Amino acid sequence: MRSLPPPTDENTQPFDPGRVFEICVAMVKNPTLRAALRGIRNDVETASEEYDAKASRSQLYQAQIHAAVGPIAGEEMVRVYTGRMVPKGSTGRPIYNRIMSLPVNQRCPLCGIGTVNTLDHYLPKSSFPIFSVTPNNLLPACTWCQKEKSEDHAKAEGEQILHPYFDDFDDDEWLVADVVQTSPAAFHFYTSPPDHWSAVNKDRVAAHLKKLNLPVLFASNAGSRLSEIKSRLALLREKGGAAAVRAHLSEELASIEAEHRNSWTAAMYRAAAASDWFCQGGFGA
Repeated sequence: MRSLPPPTDENTQPFDPGRVFEICVAMVKNPTLRAALRGIRNDVETASEEYDAKASRSQLYQAQIHAAVGPIAGEEMVRVYTGRMVPKGSTGRPIYNRIMSLPVNQRCPLCGIGTVNTLDHYLPKSSFPIFSVTPNNLLPACTWCQKEKSEDHAKAEGEQILHPYFDDFDDDEWLVADVVQTSPAAFHFYTSPPDHWSAVNKDRVAAHLKKLNLPVLFASNAGSRLSEIKSRLALLREKGGAAAVRAHLSEELASIEAEHRNSWTAAMYRAAAASDWFCQGGFGA
């Protein structure tokens, strides 16, 4: 939902996946295991290069599931992340922290609502352990998105959720909402990309909303926002009628869209401003 620049090191250069792997492996106490892990560094580097190439072409769905990397079992590769990057004080923790700090105001790039509190693997480490500490596979995420995404990975091009480092679909309006004329008023969120988009990109934004269960999250937040602004809208309607309500919503929308065109708030305000029922007092039903 929100694009991010790919992670960079302390010199603001793109992370070297092999070096990141080496930094994490350095704290492995067993010398035999440590040597074996260092022996697959080239495999990690090559796979990471292939990852970036596929991601730039929206082809990560083609990545092959694997249970091991050379002589190293997948579970051991996962421990490079869980035991040598995640724990505070581990050699890989500074890298973890740099990636976590990417989003402005720590807002989750997958939903645009939650506060990031973990790193999630775009390609799950359980099925793709070679990417366990590949920086471009690690996404800052909130609890909601991590839970909803779970270990899911796409099997077809159109099933891929958006990748914050490689996808930027904000040039066009594609997230929309309808006002639901209930008491209290509610909002229904869905995707409606422009006609000139490819079928794959249309499918991908729809898959993003569906797989992360975002319409439910957006509707809940829209309900809370409406409760917060209801009194203000009632006052405007009392003084200037539906036109005053619509003018206020449109003014707020311009500011919201300037920050992010396809946020749930932009979709909510667009729908509200376009609805005669809402502007004539439906907001207070």
